[in-house]
Parts: sequence; C-alpha cells; structure tokens
Amino acid sequence: MLRHSKRLMRFVRLEPEQKRSFEDDGFLVVRKALDPAAVTALREAGDRIAGSFLTKPPIDDKPAYNYLDQRPGLLREKAMFDLVTHPPTVSLIVQLLSPNIHLHSTALIYKRPSPKAPLSRFGWHRDIRIPRDLGHESLPRVGIKVCYCLTDFHEPKSGMTLLARASHKRTVPLSVKQGEVDPTDLEVCDLRLDAGDAFLFENRLFHTAAPNLSDRCSRVLLFGYSYRWMKTETYLEVPDEKQLMGVDPVTRQLMGGYRDIDTPPWGLQRWAKRNGVLPENVPWTVEA
Repeated sequence: MLRHSKRLMRFVRLEPEQKRSFEDDGFLVVRKALDPAAVTALREAGDRIAGSFLTKPPIDDKPAYNYLDQRPGLLREKAMFDLVTHPPTVSLIVQLLSPNIHLHSTALIYKRPSPKAPLSRFGWHRDIRIPRDLGHESLPRVGIKVCYCLTDFHEPKSGMTLLARASHKRTVPLSVKQGEVDPTDLEVCDLRLDAGDAFLFENRLFHTAAPNLSDRCSRVLLFGYSYRWMKTETYLEVPDEKQLMGVDPVTRQLMGGYRDIDTPPWGLQRWAKRNGVLPENVPWTVEA
C-alpha cells in the first residue's frame, strides 16, 4: 500500500572517487546509509515478515534450510516502502544509471547460523539473466542493486553476499577449479560492514550467497533498480492510478507510474535537471 507523500527525494551527489570505485570494482560501499532508528524499524518489519522462519527449529548442517529469501509483499511495510526513494543510495543509483529507471526487485534475506555447514555456495552468477541470451562479451550495465545491512558483518563467513571484485569487466564465465567453490583468478570480497551500512553492485558483477557460520542470524534487504524498458520482477505489485495519486513524482515513477516506456521519465528527469545531473540527450541523428 502506497503512503501519501509530496516530498521529493533529497539530492546526494555522487563524488568522483565514488564513481571511479564503482567503475573499477563493480560495487560501492555506502557507510551509514541508514540511521539507527531506520535500522530498528526495518529489522522489526523484517522480523514480522520472517516470523515463521525465525521460530522453526534450526538444522546446523543444512544452510539452505536456514536461508530465507522473501520477495513479495515487502512494500506493504512502511519502513521498507520508504526505502524506494532513500536518498543516500537511490540518488547515487540515478547518477550511475540515468533518470530513466524504476524499481525492479525487492528481497529480504535472513540466514540463521549453520556452523556445521560444509564449504559450499548457492551459485556464482550475474543478475538479470541477460548472459543467457547475449553471452558474457560486451554485456551492458542495465541494473544496480543496493544491499542494506540490518545486522553487523564484522567477521568473515557470517552470511554476507560474496562479491568478485572487478568481475563486471569479465567477458568469459568464471573459472572455478574442480573441488573448489570460488574462482582463484579474482579477488573474492567478504565485506566487513556495520548495521546501517549499504553497498551498491551492478548486474554484471559476479556474486554468490554464502552460508552463515557465525552465532547469530544475518539480516539484509536488497532493492534492485533497472531501466524502465526492462520489466519488473513478477512479484512486485503494480499500484493502480488511485494509489499513485497521493505520492510524489519520483516515487510515482519508481513504482511504475509510467507504464508506457515512451513516456518520458518526468519524475527523475526533472529531479536530475534541478540538481544539475541530467545526462546529455542522445540524438537519433546528426548532420553528416
């Protein structure tokens, strides 16, 4: 359910060193993206959604059983809906992609401890599945996800998504030796983060889920954004016009308010122009 709001998303400038880091590594850490009150509200909302998962008996040696990936219905929680236009992260995503974007996916991921889990992975992959059709060479950047930490990740192997640094530039599949679970020719990053930190990563970056070998449940939220000409994940509820009447123009756009992709992205286009980050227009033709 959409909440009525007319306040436009606050502008946070993407600094040159942040842009270089994202271009080089394929991901970018944003420290203190959430304040403590927001972390508390999001964690409480997440625990409500994950109630049955959190109360079932654990099986220490089966990480898949101790893994929750909940996708539908998250935006019914006000704290999670407010993240759709969260300035410290979404403002950066607009500047890295363009104003022509919408919300593409949502996920609440909880991992309970699996201290006896064998060394394994749920599968290195690239998001949005476009390599299945286009191959690995000359892939475009078409989407960026933001991962919000609702718990601390101070120790290795504590449930954080693993990232293969700079693998967004790779033009061939990952090479994993027989009997191993990780590539040996790329740096595998198990980030150390505090609750409230976030990181952005693009669709071409190879990443994988890993079991949680710590002594506490790990909690994260992921919101994905893509160009509007890419259809959203099917579980995202499409709001009707009556619901969209009460929201600000940026929220309206990100929530799918412009169903025809030929309609200009008015909400973020005007927001970007107002803040001096509107990209130059790409012409169809030029004079020869």
